[in-house]
Amino acid sequence: MGKQVDLHIFNAKILDVFNQKFEDTDLWIDHGAVYFRGKSEKLTAAHDFDAEGKYIVPGLIDAHLHIESSLLAPSELAKLELAHGVTRIFADPHEIGSVSGVSGLFYMIEEARNTPLHIHYMLPSSVPATNFEHAGAVLHADALKPFYGFPEINGLAEVMDFPAVENQDPDMLQKIKDAQAAGHHADGHGSGLTREQLAVYRAVGIDTDHESTSGKEALERIQSGMKVFIREGTVERDEKSILPVVHKNNQSYFSFCTDDKSAIDVQKEGSIDNNVRLAIDEGIPAERAFTIASYNAAVAQHLENVGALTDGYIADLVLTSDPKNFQAEKVMTAGKWVDKLDSKVLTFTSPAISAHLTLDDLKLPLKSDRAHVINVQPHHITTQHTVETVSRDETGNFVADEDYAKIVVAERYHNLGHGLGIIHGFNLKEGAIGSTIAHDSHNMIIAGVDDKAMIIAYDRLKRMGGGLILVNKDGFARELPLEIGGLMSNKPYQEVIDKQKKLLSAFKDISDDINFDPFLTLSFMALPVIPSLKITDQGLFDVDQFKFIDINAD
Repeated sequence: MGKQVDLHIFNAKILDVFNQKFEDTDLWIDHGAVYFRGKSEKLTAAHDFDAEGKYIVPGLIDAHLHIESSLLAPSELAKLELAHGVTRIFADPHEIGSVSGVSGLFYMIEEARNTPLHIHYMLPSSVPATNFEHAGAVLHADALKPFYGFPEINGLAEVMDFPAVENQDPDMLQKIKDAQAAGHHADGHGSGLTREQLAVYRAVGIDTDHESTSGKEALERIQSGMKVFIREGTVERDEKSILPVVHKNNQSYFSFCTDDKSAIDVQKEGSIDNNVRLAIDEGIPAERAFTIASYNAAVAQHLENVGALTDGYIADLVLTSDPKNFQAEKVMTAGKWVDKLDSKVLTFTSPAISAHLTLDDLKLPLKSDRAHVINVQPHHITTQHTVETVSRDETGNFVADEDYAKIVVAERYHNLGHGLGIIHGFNLKEGAIGSTIAHDSHNMIIAGVDDKAMIIAYDRLKRMGGGLILVNKDGFARELPLEIGGLMSNKPYQEVIDKQKKLLSAFKDISDDINFDPFLTLSFMALPVIPSLKITDQGLFDVDQFKFIDINAD
């Protein structure tokens, strides 16, 4: 008598990622893995499933993302991801780590166990990201090393502090060595790096990067021996710029990621399934697109027996009627169909907000009407650095208007002060917007054209323990509390999405002609490792010169 397995799937067209073709065949699944791919008269199964001639592809994999950018707890984001055919993600909990240190990491691990989605964490490499801002925690190598004992940990997350690697900072090098000693690897973050600078990363074993914004940059990374994660998120949308250089001979070096994507966009346009559809629309064969979205990501993240549908591989799969117009119809993780998910978000104790701001703190004296200005680049986390002519009052203080808003970052953990600057691109007619999501240290960040509205935003954010806020000229506030570290909500995903939509709708009433997510864009204005001009709690930071500068241009 032959072996009996748990499940027999038949009458299906199953993707063979190794030969890049769909095949009319069967899957025999046992104990969470594919026992055998093919027809068999010897095997029997406890359960049979008729695929009715539909297509089956490996579960989609997001090679790099930040769960916190969705504003959802891991188990709530998982509900959205699974509905879109994503069965595995590699998340960098850098944001909660920056706010709450090891307690935040423990929380994310516990939440990952609250869902059938495979959640792998890459330990945050740079908390704080640089010494040019203050974070809520510091995570040195000795604090991270014990986490490699958890099965949810898959390595070291995006190493974004290039100078630390170049200067052979002992703690940074130890973090990389600890990941490798545990049998894992380190992801890269090579924004703006030259081909020669990439060699500095490769010398210490960093072997992936998700910061390519063009085909040229992607090819430079492949030439250096790196795997490239093609990013398509809410702000950064790089896929169409990179796809023209993806071809049959180099496709194995590419995977897909979202990096930072709002729950609204995941629900509306999809997660990695959106990457797949974009690739197919741009001429990539469906078989290749799904391979990039599954097997390639598993290989890049050094996972064995993941991302393919054949003997010995984990049984993560998605059923669809039409791979060229992909919609996930039925999803399986580790050999079990994903049915209704009714998990509840685990509780988390957030640190109190200690920031302090007054109207006087928002006064911005200028020596002349020429000032350094941060210019928003729609759909990018980079900015342009320009010198502009701005308005001043009779005492020489900067006066905000629809072209040039005021922006402040207030340190929220120890009341260590604030930085003030001028920003162009939000087109604010009135009021202010604010957030406790400010990459990477997540201090309080507020932009506005009305100082009183900015103070109301500060006060409301402090009182609710963090979140997103919008204040109009009448002082009316619309808000989205984020109870988990001021980064994520503990509410069901649909409730969060509905509140966020109302915020974005309200933003249209106080701004003109904006076609990007203002809150997610605002959050990156405090990121001093991404060009060109940013602002932290310590002041205006010129990323190209890697130093603070005075706002006065003359």
